Amino acid sequence: MKLKFKNKLSILGLALAVILFFSVNIISQKLFTSMRLDFTEDKVFTLSKETIPVFENIEEPIIIRLYFSKSLAEASPRHAIFYQRVKDLLEQFSDLSGSMLRIEYFDPEPFSDVEDRAVGFGLQAVPLGDIGDVGYFGLAATNSTDDQEVIPFFNLERDSFIEYDLTKLIYALSNPNQPTVGVITSLPLDGGAMPGMGGMGGMGGMGGGSIPPWQIMAQMRDFFEVQRLEMSIEEIPDNIDVLILAQANGLTDSSAYAIEQWVLAGGKLIAFVDPNYETGQSGSSGMQASGDLSLMLQLLEGWGVLLEDGFVASDRSAAIRVNAAASGSPIISDYPAWMNLTGESLNYEDAIIGDLKTITMATAGILQIKDDPDLSFRPLIETSMDAMKIEIDKVSGFPDIVSLVREYQPGSERLVTAVRVSGLPSSKYDTAPELKSAVGDREASNKPSSHIKKAVERTEIIIVADVDMLADRFWVQESNFFGQKMLVPTSDNSGFLINALENLSGAPALSSLRGRGQGSRPFIVIEELRRTAEQKFRNKETELLSRLEKLQDGITKIEIGSGETQGNVLIGDSDQLLIANYRAEILSTRQELREVQRGLREDIDSLERFVKFLNIVTIPVLFGIIMIVLSVRRRRVISNNLV
Repeated sequence: MKLKFKNKLSILGLALAVILFFSVNIISQKLFTSMRLDFTEDKVFTLSKETIPVFENIEEPIIIRLYFSKSLAEASPRHAIFYQRVKDLLEQFSDLSGSMLRIEYFDPEPFSDVEDRAVGFGLQAVPLGDIGDVGYFGLAATNSTDDQEVIPFFNLERDSFIEYDLTKLIYALSNPNQPTVGVITSLPLDGGAMPGMGGMGGMGGMGGGSIPPWQIMAQMRDFFEVQRLEMSIEEIPDNIDVLILAQANGLTDSSAYAIEQWVLAGGKLIAFVDPNYETGQSGSSGMQASGDLSLMLQLLEGWGVLLEDGFVASDRSAAIRVNAAASGSPIISDYPAWMNLTGESLNYEDAIIGDLKTITMATAGILQIKDDPDLSFRPLIETSMDAMKIEIDKVSGFPDIVSLVREYQPGSERLVTAVRVSGLPSSKYDTAPELKSAVGDREASNKPSSHIKKAVERTEIIIVADVDMLADRFWVQESNFFGQKMLVPTSDNSGFLINALENLSGAPALSSLRGRGQGSRPFIVIEELRRTAEQKFRNKETELLSRLEKLQDGITKIEIGSGETQGNVLIGDSDQLLIANYRAEILSTRQELREVQRGLREDIDSLERFVKFLNIVTIPVLFGIIMIVLSVRRRRVISNNLV
């Protein structure tokens, strides 16, 4: 009787638990829709606090029309999940904006008015199967002045950057009056015709001869008005909020003076200078940016920063894996002069770094900081303590990467590659230089009304010792999706520049517009062990290759010596025996070299499999053991109560 009563209580308790479960879910959906718990490492589903003002400060209504075909959800569950994430983000944005951001949802069925409207906005249709059906997954947004922003199709490759894409779109509509950025550069940032082609369309009249625009310019134009300025400019326009000076090798005394005086008057500047600009080395575009940088370097020196002459920075612990060659054979090797700088190499105390994860630099220069009581310096990007200075000659043209790895000798200090300068700099000019008029080469009669000898207000200058980091191949990958160009960042180089512009211009917060979780997650222990093992391998490889060379030289000397002393007489028996011994030793050495290479790969693969097994299997196994223990304990407690 007692057992039956307990069974009834158990059934009643189970029923109440089910009712309570559904009640809690219904109530929470009504009352706690804005509350979220995000346990992901990169807080993928959490808006950054810096992003929130973008939506709270919307001053005019914005309508966002989200188009998603149910047929696409049925054909691709991954797109259905992605759609739910986009919808969730938009609803968060809408909650933050109050009534200023209105979201509308549409299913563009075939041959419907909704589909016609979607096509009219420029949305991209994708085929579903072989029977001609198509699906849509895009967005069109408009503001009260009929400005329009469109995402033709939400590609799965942009999953990590969805917050970036949506926030950028809404920011553009809510801030039509954007800060103005002036750009002075000798780089082909906007693309154009290759110099020296003479309008013939390429070598031999075979077509080609154009340089595509750099994507970094498109990124800047998403948030700022960008104005290209002439290298010989004599006065910086009043509407410029931030000036970018990038590899400016054609400055004149007048333009350098104008830039300096503009900074001393309170202007904000970002300077990119590179001792080894390599992006265009294989073509004539590289020649355009490899001229005299002396005036630009003099400007930097006036702001307390020197570019170390003849050297670039390298960092074995941050080296990028590249295709190289050794003894005529292709291999994969670390290239310490190309660096993925992360963690302690980035100064997270500065707002410009924000929560960026990786900055990629290629043969970057080394910045030396002068003592100046009127200036303060804060390194933004630097190498680890494992860094080494490399002569520019060793990385120019076609560097011997394997030799660089073999000869690597780490130093004992961090090398600075980017720095923020703050304070009250002084002019390096005693008086204003002679200015040229805009017409011809006549001297201008209108001189500046006053020469600024020292900054009248605190200024901010960002100096970066690398230009290649702006080039596409070092921060973005491009793919084609049904004719639509998709860009997927591989590092935070563009985020660094956008953050710097936002910080210096005082524009609304953009520093959080970034990809979430886009960075790779390497097994750090394995990477360190791999580098150590590879360094040992390179040393052993050098020893074996040196032995092979000596053996081959020995054979050559015997053959040459025999030919000189005996003419066409055959090589003697003793020499033949010696050559045979040499060749046998060569075969043995080559076999040993292959064993060293194979052993290195097997050790790394074995260790990697073991560590991955621990990372992937350990947690589920531990969780299973805990559940089994709890289940056994629970059964024992129930049995004891029944008894």
